[in-house]
Amino acid sequence: MRRVLPILAVALGALVAASAALVAWAPAELAYRIAGHRLAPMALEGISGSVWNGRAAQWIAHGVALGRIEWRIEPRAALVGHVRGEIAVTGRQVAGTARFERRGDDWRFEAIEGSFPAALLAPALDIPALGLLGTVSLDLASVSIRDRRLATADGRAEWRGIGVRGIAALTLPGIEMRIASTGERALEATVADLGGPLAVEGRLRMADGAFVAEIDLVPREPEPRLEEILKYVGERRPDGGSHLRIEGTLQPVIGGDP
Repeated sequence: MRRVLPILAVALGALVAASAALVAWAPAELAYRIAGHRLAPMALEGISGSVWNGRAAQWIAHGVALGRIEWRIEPRAALVGHVRGEIAVTGRQVAGTARFERRGDDWRFEAIEGSFPAALLAPALDIPALGLLGTVSLDLASVSIRDRRLATADGRAEWRGIGVRGIAALTLPGIEMRIASTGERALEATVADLGGPLAVEGRLRMADGAFVAEIDLVPREPEPRLEEILKYVGERRPDGGSHLRIEGTLQPVIGGDP
């Protein structure tokens, strides 16, 4: 019996290693057909390569096509029960890179750098009279997702070349958001302008998936186009500015077990 146990241990180890290698080298398209539902509300199209080193011609999130995505996964991570690797997105809508790690249904992303058009913010801001212009850039040290929803985030985001079209056309230098985690499933962010004729100051708080953002927008100098735009943003203030309040519940951002 003492001789049999070491042999069984070696055989079991070889079986686990072989299974991990088989999964890692499996065609990514086949793996997606089997387990792609776990990524909902995200989807991939035009998949090629392997599970550990693959790509998709189109990455789709909440029905919006974001661009080409490539990934590289460390096959050895499967031996300890989690997935670790890197992703890169290139497209007209989104471009960026990040490292990621998955343990069970929890995800952690690090070294996130990227950009996307401000128009993608329109559903969240809900100002139908105005079309959003400009580019949002991200520089985030880390983001974690638990129970399919954003749990923590640390870093900064900038919206440069802010512009609107619709009621009036106007371009502003930009705004900056600095984000910091304050606990498990909680974060705060400050919002401030980067100069120009509009003073922007506000704060966003998130806890347990619910968020509230309150932002004041006040003209620094008379500007008829700016005053016209502010009529359609939030509630008017006595000083001619507006107070914008946005609240809601974060939607699932990545899949898990159904």
